[in-house]
Amino acid sequence: MKRSLFLLLGCILTNPPTLPAQEPAPEAAFLNVVNLVALREPTTIQLGGFALNGGEPMPTGESSGLLAILPGNHSLTLTNPGAKPREFSLPLVLEAGKTVAVICYEEVKEYRDGSREAKLRCSVLVEGDKAGPRLSIVSLLHDPLVGISLSGKEVTLSVREAHQAPVKLEDSITVVHRGRTLAEFEIAKPTHYLGFLFESPESGEVGFSLIQNEKLEYQAPLADDDEEKEKAE
Repeated sequence: MKRSLFLLLGCILTNPPTLPAQEPAPEAAFLNVVNLVALREPTTIQLGGFALNGGEPMPTGESSGLLAILPGNHSLTLTNPGAKPREFSLPLVLEAGKTVAVICYEEVKEYRDGSREAKLRCSVLVEGDKAGPRLSIVSLLHDPLVGISLSGKEVTLSVREAHQAPVKLEDSITVVHRGRTLAEFEIAKPTHYLGFLFESPESGEVGFSLIQNEKLEYQAPLADDDEEKEKAE
């Protein structure tokens, strides 16, 4: 394999083994991968030739944590035998000093003959220029509309679109779905709080995954060409 993709996990930043001693360590890019694939079959994730989570399946609702990686072009590959196709690859461009987060999930497609297929998907969150405390809530559930109570206010979420709620420092946030509290947290920093609703494959209950980053922004994914063709047929 080529020179390691990872400045692995920060420690190699101080001693990159393949660089001459007189050269400074390269500035890292940063990547966080969150697995919200709700299929019962296990999901494994690779970046190039490196298997995340030690090669073991990444449990739904968990993340890789923030990984320091050599900047450049990389390929992220999800594999789940319950999806069709079972493998999905995503090209990533990682820039020095910048953070990218990848949210992995599945879409269930229903065809005219009544059959259903799960397709692996990813949303890529990149840095924007907004600042200050912000809160975005995204539903990755299969229902096109999902009602929640957000700190006592009734909100309807459209699938894979971000609901942005005004917040300020020290606000207490409570997320409730069908009478069940999914999350409670405080807006403790002037950063972007991004919460994702997903279905637990073990229990079928709705879960909540929260990531925080000062600059990351969410944009709803666009339908790909194959999906548009299927709808037109």
